[in-house]
Amino acid sequence: MATQVSEVEQRVVEILKGAGYPFVQEEGRCRVERGSTAVFVSAHAWQDRYTIIELVCPVLNGVDLSEDLLKRLNELNEKLYFGKAYWRNREVWIAHNLLGDHLDSDELIASVGMMAVVADHLDDELKARFGGQRWREAQR
Repeated sequence: MATQVSEVEQRVVEILKGAGYPFVQEEGRCRVERGSTAVFVSAHAWQDRYTIIELVCPVLNGVDLSEDLLKRLNELNEKLYFGKAYWRNREVWIAHNLLGDHLDSDELIASVGMMAVVADHLDDELKARFGGQRWREAQR
């Protein structure tokens, strides 16, 4: 692998610090909170050749699967530039991946920022329509 996961993790920390993002390091990932959600950023080996950066945002939990929910998530996936929206195990998430081997600070900062804004908006919209709890509510 060209770049070790630990090197990419350190680069992520440096970029977030340099951008002035408040974040918490926990369990091998960084958590950047915004409003009622957070972006979790972690590095992983991929195909024994690359390192990827995984960004995930919990949008809602305790949400029942429905055709209307899947239609709305599909509409979002058509429009989102940063991330994909999905339902899994009664939870709604958005996720986005970047190649970490040549990580660009502008790319990471834009991805974290846009995902945080989108997730913080989506949790309100989707909760009103489909129920469930926002990430922040579930942390209490």
